[in-house]
Amino acid sequence: MENKILPIVTENSSFSNLRKNGYLYVDKTAYLAKLIAVQGRMCFFSRPRRFGKTLTVSTLEAIFQGKRELFKGLAIDQTDYDWKTYPVVHIDFGNCGKKTPTDLERWLKKNLQQIAQFYSIAPLDLSQQADDVFTDLLVGLAPLGKIVILVDEYDKVLSDNIFSEHVEELRSTLRGFYQVIKTKGALLRFVFMTGVTKYAKMGVFSGLNNLNDLSMVSAYATMLGYTQQELETSFAGYIEQGIRDTGMGRETYLAKIKEMYDGYRFAPGGETVYNPVSVGLFFSNGRGQDFNDYWIDTGNSKLVMDMAQSVDLDVTEDLERGMAKSALSSFDVAELRQAMGDMGKVQAFLLQTGYLTIGDYDEGFSLYYLRFPNKEVRDAYYQNLLSRWCAKESEYVVRDLVVALRKGDTQGYMQTLTAIFASVPYRAGKKEPDFAQVVDVVMLLSGKAVKVVAEDQTSEGRIDLSVEAGDHVYVMEFKADKSADVALRQIKEKRYADKFRLEKGKTIHLLGIAFSSTGHTVQDWKEEVLGWI
Repeated sequence: MENKILPIVTENSSFSNLRKNGYLYVDKTAYLAKLIAVQGRMCFFSRPRRFGKTLTVSTLEAIFQGKRELFKGLAIDQTDYDWKTYPVVHIDFGNCGKKTPTDLERWLKKNLQQIAQFYSIAPLDLSQQADDVFTDLLVGLAPLGKIVILVDEYDKVLSDNIFSEHVEELRSTLRGFYQVIKTKGALLRFVFMTGVTKYAKMGVFSGLNNLNDLSMVSAYATMLGYTQQELETSFAGYIEQGIRDTGMGRETYLAKIKEMYDGYRFAPGGETVYNPVSVGLFFSNGRGQDFNDYWIDTGNSKLVMDMAQSVDLDVTEDLERGMAKSALSSFDVAELRQAMGDMGKVQAFLLQTGYLTIGDYDEGFSLYYLRFPNKEVRDAYYQNLLSRWCAKESEYVVRDLVVALRKGDTQGYMQTLTAIFASVPYRAGKKEPDFAQVVDVVMLLSGKAVKVVAEDQTSEGRIDLSVEAGDHVYVMEFKADKSADVALRQIKEKRYADKFRLEKGKTIHLLGIAFSSTGHTVQDWKEEVLGWI
């Protein structure tokens, strides 16, 4: 029997809308049932943007509004949850957009007044500060029952204004507002707050000591995003259709989806999850056939790259050193300006924005080892990086390089590569591995156009870079402050080209490249063509 295919919605849509209109919903309510089982619990949960936080908040809202009919057939409907109705205070900072404390105060009070009107309680005195209005609202709601507070994207006002002269005033306003949650804790049934960045204990939540951070707790590591089982079960019909349309085998098809969109790990040793928006767009817009890059945090991409370049982040060498666990606990989104140049805090920021994820964890040294979650994110990062190095858009630069390699035009390839290297921040010219990384970044973006292997292992050693492009194979060796002859001699003495000699019809190019760490440029290059094999 063919699996039923439900329509997919990827833009911010409420749980009620998904369920009432028959859209696909991946059941996460078992996590929520466990989450809300404890009376008076206060929870915080961080995930990258567009990862399902808003949908989770709206699902909790529907639960606490007692809308059991929407949960028919879902996990929570099989539990003994009592479906009691509670007054809900739901504040979504994702659509706030305010830049001054005065405007933020006005926005907060307007939202609180709308909630008061919804529950038909006495009008609030809006001449007071927002924290006092919040207090009055909670007191007014108390006769209706224990109160549920849901706050979505708590940090967006700050992250949108980190370079503003008002950032400290904005933080002060939010700190006072959130303090009300602590002082009125006895009135509360449940509190759930989300954001992209983990909160610092001395930041906007200072004093809110009973806020339980579940962001990296293994029991909730897969609450957002899709596990492999959820992908294959909930999207079974789409997968079957995609396999038919692409002509790919099932294992190959699933492996390709995994390479592109899986890989996010939110707890040490935990199961990885797929980006939900990328998966949704792949099966809807991409018709299950176009393995494109669907996720990019456009709002934060410039800030992410600014942060990465403030420490000249080497995604190979620097990530191998690890990130101290303390870099996360001390992170404060309002202090991002001060974090510029701090390697630990930059890595923490990239982790929380979804550009990096947990690879491994050293418990003895309390070090996280981070990596790119998947090809989609890696390519997005490299494309942003390459665009900063070049006057042209990154895809045009890569195209020029690939065309030259396929034609056997080593001269054209080296001219483009030299221009790129000349524009790279100085650190990348200091030592041999960094120059190799610049070339790796450029070539890895070529995708299927060429086959690229960095640090290609042979019986005699490791080739810095090998590239197979059409009828041409390039064996490259890089040297810092040495001659290109030295690099070329190493290729020949180590017999690096031998592994390619069995590939009939290929022209093999031995390419030694020397660069200057003081002149920050390609110093020389030498080529030897072995000819048609």
